[in-house]
Amino acid sequence: MREGHPEWQEGLLKNTLLMVALILDRQTVCLWKLKGSVGKFLGNTQTDSRSHYQRIKRWFWSSLEQKYVWLILLETSAGLLKKMTEIIIIDGTSWQWGGQTYHFLTLSILYKGVAIPIWWIELGRLGISNQKQRKTLLIGALKVLKLLGKTLIGDREYIGSVWLKYLKDSGLSFVIRLRNKNYNDAINATGKSIEKLEKKAKKRIGQAFFKDFELNGESYFFVLTAYKDRNGKIEILRLITSLAYANKAVELYKLRYRIESLFKHLKSNGFDLEALHLQSSRKIKLMMALIVLAYTLSIIYGLKGYKRKYPPLKHGSPAMSVFRVGIELWQNHLSNFVLFLEKALEYFNSVFEKKKYSLSINVP
Repeated sequence: MREGHPEWQEGLLKNTLLMVALILDRQTVCLWKLKGSVGKFLGNTQTDSRSHYQRIKRWFWSSLEQKYVWLILLETSAGLLKKMTEIIIIDGTSWQWGGQTYHFLTLSILYKGVAIPIWWIELGRLGISNQKQRKTLLIGALKVLKLLGKTLIGDREYIGSVWLKYLKDSGLSFVIRLRNKNYNDAINATGKSIEKLEKKAKKRIGQAFFKDFELNGESYFFVLTAYKDRNGKIEILRLITSLAYANKAVELYKLRYRIESLFKHLKSNGFDLEALHLQSSRKIKLMMALIVLAYTLSIIYGLKGYKRKYPPLKHGSPAMSVFRVGIELWQNHLSNFVLFLEKALEYFNSVFEKKKYSLSINVP
């Protein structure tokens, strides 16, 4: 990893990798809890735990002095994903703690059916993001990550004519859900009305219907399909998309829920993200980059032989998530730091054999 990035200082690199190991081991981002495994990894369990806590704090300050650290962590995470799909998902997760509000507007890539975070911004407030904030999210991501030509999936709050036009102008396709009355006037201005399409859809459950329409001078497609919920009630799914294929738009939108599983694993069923009690935006950025790398390592390890070892249960749900499988596998390499490095470097070396440069010059 240092060979691919000679700007790393040896001590900083060691402690950065130690932080990744601590997160995988303790499955939390609470610094006070992370200190409990430092002695085990470094072989000095007799040292006072408060000294280990000071070590973590020193790592924070030395990392913050180097603007490239968080970005190289993200670069490494992205490099571990050998065959990215063409799907990215946007959503947010938020919580409050001690008078502080956290709201991470997040982009994730769908990798072999699993959502993995690749970029985010911290909004610092509850509620729905606005179009300007979403543009800020994508501007940063597009500077560093290769997202052109991919398709963005979003739920009902991620609409807005300025936002939709920005997606098109940025070279991204999209499929976004609409509420019942969103853009009805524009959609009904020409061709068959929404009501007529709904009547057809209710007679042909599962079939997708679409029409093109204009919104503020821009051309889009409206997609509508009917489905039955768990109680057998007929519901209508409405989508706005830049794709000219109705069935494909519906199938892609069905993948949106994968980011909900991601947030669950980052929070209550994984890395305890809600214990991130940091106020400095720079510290939050750095810690999130560590979490992304730890999560990515868990997923790529968990995917090995996953379908063969953990077939779905009778009702179709997985017997165990890829993330939980990966976390369990990593436990075999967390008894000491050397053992962790041996396994981690199997993945890291494959990334930096091909990449001999740093993206740090692109820091927004």
